Amino acid sequence: MGKNNSGRNKDQIREDETLERQINDSSANLAEKDRIQRGKINYYRENRSELIRHISKRIGRSKAPAISGLIAILPVFTVGLVIVWLFNHINNMPGSEFLNFTGFYVIDQTIKLGMLLIFSAALVTSIGRFVRTPYGFRAEKVVDNSFDHIPFLGAIYSLVKVTTETVLTGAEDLSEPVKVEFDGLRLTAFKTGNISKDGRPIIFLPTAPNITTGLVIEIDPEKIVETGESAEEALTRTLSAGFGQKKQDNVKKTV
Repeated sequence: MGKNNSGRNKDQIREDETLERQINDSSANLAEKDRIQRGKINYYRENRSELIRHISKRIGRSKAPAISGLIAILPVFTVGLVIVWLFNHINNMPGSEFLNFTGFYVIDQTIKLGMLLIFSAALVTSIGRFVRTPYGFRAEKVVDNSFDHIPFLGAIYSLVKVTTETVLTGAEDLSEPVKVEFDGLRLTAFKTGNISKDGRPIIFLPTAPNITTGLVIEIDPEKIVETGESAEEALTRTLSAGFGQKKQDNVKKTV
């Protein structure tokens, strides 16, 4: 019995020693990992500014191609989203199921979209021809007077109609961009073709890049600077917040 107890005690001691070594090794490994991690953190703290400059420099090199790719892809992607949206909503048209001629989704939806555009153009043209007749003119005035008596909606109707008439069939000076001198600055504006009661030209000074807002200004003619540029050039500069300005011919491009 004594020998058996002695053997068991020795085995227990060996197991305890083995377990203690494993615990010590695990603690040593944890301490080593902690030391390495702390070393990395200290290195980052000491060289943080240099690392940031290095990363920024690498990003700067790849930024130009990425922006060029985005400029090329984003318009196509946007047009694609519009087409997908139209395809998904064309099926809500009455009788659209009768226009599935081929059984191919894309082809059938394209046919429906084309027919919708043709129908819309024909409808708008027909209404336009009608309102140019005496009866159509009277009908249009009846609609205008009806909306004038509706609060809020009447104001929206008048605003949309006046804006549409000005943009589509307004004075021929509408598309003529000009510059306005103000406190040493030159601001891009557009002639409206209208004159105030005291004889001063009325111009529209849009904000950038949102040209749907801006200022309507009555200004002295001598403060208007003719630019000779096209409306497309002025609108491109305004909508792009100045970044879409075409390079001057006399500016040499750096390679």
